[in-house]
Amino acid sequence: MTKIILSGSITFQADFQHLAKSLQAQGYQVLNYPKETDNIVAEYPQIFKQFFRDIEAADIFYLYNKEKNGIPGYIGAAAFAEATYALGQKLLHQKPLQIILKEQPSPSVPCFAEIELWQQQNWLTVGEVNGEFGENKSSGSIQ
Repeated sequence: MTKIILSGSITFQADFQHLAKSLQAQGYQVLNYPKETDNIVAEYPQIFKQFFRDIEAADIFYLYNKEKNGIPGYIGAAAFAEATYALGQKLLHQKPLQIILKEQPSPSVPCFAEIELWQQQNWLTVGEVNGEFGENKSSGSIQ
């Protein structure tokens, strides 16, 4: 069973829940996604460690970077850190991890130049899920 971790802004709770259910119905194992908590200060260390462990266990890292605050393809600092960790797993440990972004980030996203460089190296792809995880619209298909 293919293992997927979902990354992105915690404000997209409804989207993450819907996407996780859709992926599970298609036979994927969703390891984790950003979840709200009542006590982030106390729970953050454990949540943070577990999320990074789940990146290590995943076959697919999917960054759900849709528009936020008027910025298309928004990627916040935490999501970029997670994507960088996923890329480190791929490059340093030869993990066959697919890294996929939902949308092409806007040039106004602070990590835009880095993401563009990653794309030029074929280290990630950009594609939409649209309820049919398995089709990557812009650059190949998820296997």
